[in-house]
Amino acid sequence: MRGLRTGGGRAIEATTMTRRSARARRDAPSGRAVDFGFRTTRRTAGVQRNQRCAAAAESCSGDDDDDAREELAVERKTNSKDVRRASRALSGCEYEVIRVRGNGACRLSDDAALTSDSTAPRSTMKVFVIPGNPGVPAYYEHFAMRLCQRLTANAGAERDVEVEIVGYLGHTVKERFGRNEWFTLQEQKEHVRAHVRQSLAAEGGKTVEAMVVGHSIGAHLALDAMKALDSDSIRSVVGLMPFLHVNTQSPTQKILGFVTRLSLLVHAIGKTLDFIGAELKRKLLANTVAKEMDARAANITSSWLRWQSLINMVFMGRTEFEHLLTPIDDCDLVRNACEKKSLCLVYCQGDHWAPLHQRDVATNMNVPVQSIEDVSVRHDFVVKDDSSTSVADITAALLSGWLVGEPL
Repeated sequence: MRGLRTGGGRAIEATTMTRRSARARRDAPSGRAVDFGFRTTRRTAGVQRNQRCAAAAESCSGDDDDDAREELAVERKTNSKDVRRASRALSGCEYEVIRVRGNGACRLSDDAALTSDSTAPRSTMKVFVIPGNPGVPAYYEHFAMRLCQRLTANAGAERDVEVEIVGYLGHTVKERFGRNEWFTLQEQKEHVRAHVRQSLAAEGGKTVEAMVVGHSIGAHLALDAMKALDSDSIRSVVGLMPFLHVNTQSPTQKILGFVTRLSLLVHAIGKTLDFIGAELKRKLLANTVAKEMDARAANITSSWLRWQSLINMVFMGRTEFEHLLTPIDDCDLVRNACEKKSLCLVYCQGDHWAPLHQRDVATNMNVPVQSIEDVSVRHDFVVKDDSSTSVADITAALLSGWLVGEPL
């Protein structure tokens, strides 16, 4: 599945900090280039884009990266904000955030460190990751760490890298006791805008180069944030398996669109999940939706799946189906990004949320498009670490070109 105002954000859970060295994480085999298995489609500058992505991919692998000494700081927290609706105000609405930071200075060799100018002004490359539905940051942590590692390796000593996963209101792994609200697509869009604006403002006078990576419906939210904020705030958007328009050719989406309107059934299923208990729920998931997930994603799903989570996912999905009726080539958000030449879309095989016929429409609009040929990489790539690694490497290759001033 992929008038409100927000304000008063505050952290309500103690921040947990961990540090993991690049060597300790899964990486490409030493001395061997990563095979991304993707194809570039664009009507203009196709050769240059292929060369740029190949060069960026090469720089993301090999002995230098394996021996990089940078550490990634991982911060996880739950935020709270107030949401005002026409009928009433909701206080203490929670969402989760995960930040991964890499320090470019840690990449310097001993000799380079002696000759570098430590007083030179440093800039920060800040990448916001907007999840699909459900908007749970924990699913994207491996992706964000890999992306931050790759970008830090390419960023240069004068630039820090931060990857920030922005969770959706109400879509939390942690149970929200006493809460029964759910949030529409429009409310989530305004939430993401407010969070991105606040996060960038918190950087003060630092030089920040901001991009947004959106997965599934997160691509729509990313484009909305770029249009809503001034053009200097967000330079580019990468949409991963983007859900930008209802796929009228998909029987699956027709069924899902109908199910999202069956409120009584959704509530009944959710209450049943709460009633059966954690152990029985784990066994049920292990034989159904979690069967093809890695253990990490299966554990997240088991902790997250309950009545609260189900109504937030399904009923937000209902508003997605109601809202995304404008074809891609008529969508103001896509056209705005096209005019700025600041959008790239990534597609995989056999994906009804981001079908290849919509990819072809984007190509006709002269949007740079990447097609992943590896059939093991699916729409829900974040539930498998190997797929998360592959997609993060592709994303890093795209963003690395942007780092040196080339448009997407």
